[in-house]
Amino acid sequence: MTMREEENDGGPGETRHAALSLERLAVQLLQYRPREARTNDLSTQQIIIMAAIADRPGCGVNALSAQTGMFQSTISRSLSGLLKKGLVRREKSPKDTRAVELFLSDEGQRIISSTRQEWRDRVSAMLAEMVPSDRASLLTGLDLLVRAIPRLSD
Repeated sequence: MTMREEENDGGPGETRHAALSLERLAVQLLQYRPREARTNDLSTQQIIIMAAIADRPGCGVNALSAQTGMFQSTISRSLSGLLKKGLVRREKSPKDTRAVELFLSDEGQRIISSTRQEWRDRVSAMLAEMVPSDRASLLTGLDLLVRAIPRLSD
């Protein structure tokens, strides 16, 4: 059996190849800092938190923790900086006066919109360099990966 066949047989070679590839991907994604993050001195965690708030306006820290997988203490520290910069605002919940709801300010919304557009542009450029069959394979693989990833943390 050749090395390539060993990597594609579901055995240790394939597992090693997949694990190393996922590790490299995770590192590269963690190192990616959008232009708006650099310009506004925002951490990757703060961008992730802002994106989560944009997706669920009015959410609280518990919901952010569940959505992002970050510890509540990490979110609270990151939120402190975002509140000071005026990118996020806190409001008392009309349903529960003990609860706080989080919203992006107009500037926070602008930053997330710009960040998402930058990401889409970069992904579009990457996909444009691929032949159609490779693009289709990548998209299928990404769908499979997104469904499989939650099992890694079980």
